[in-house]
Amino acid sequence: MRILFILVSAALLCGCTLPRIIVLNDPLNAREHNDLGVSYQQRSEFDLAIREYERAAELDADWARPVLNRGNVHAARGEWLLAGKYYWQALRREPENAEAMNNLAWALLQAGEVADALDWARKAVAADSREPAYLDTLAEIQIARRDLAAARLTLEQALTLSPDEGLRSSLEKKLAHLASSD
Repeated sequence: MRILFILVSAALLCGCTLPRIIVLNDPLNAREHNDLGVSYQQRSEFDLAIREYERAAELDADWARPVLNRGNVHAARGEWLLAGKYYWQALRREPENAEAMNNLAWALLQAGEVADALDWARKAVAADSREPAYLDTLAEIQIARRDLAAARLTLEQALTLSPDEGLRSSLEKKLAHLASSD
């Protein structure tokens, strides 16, 4: 009886100590992880958004969007150096990405690197001259450089591109401010 008890106890103990292997399968692709990150970002759940953007970037190593979006999270937090780092990474993936150029220009401006910001803003406008937001960034940099005549022309050009109502209002206010400072 004693031997039987020892054998049963040993069998139970061995059964309890067997390792369990769990294989998890992520059913989402890169675009779906990115979209989930956008959803989290819209709800200001930035850490969750970053996690999803990281996963999307891992799944598609050539796609700049999740890296660009991660930069946008850091920009929303006011973390301009980190934002710039991710905009650079996005440009390494897609060197002609005008949005990444523009956002890098804005991050550089916020970090006080006005000369580099001007270069990237010009590149963004050259890559997509029909985007009024890129011209707005360029104008902000020109204002920071005290090149008010150039800023005025840039803002006027942006207004000819039919920006949405919010941007139109902002551009008009900037122009009025520049006119009052003459």
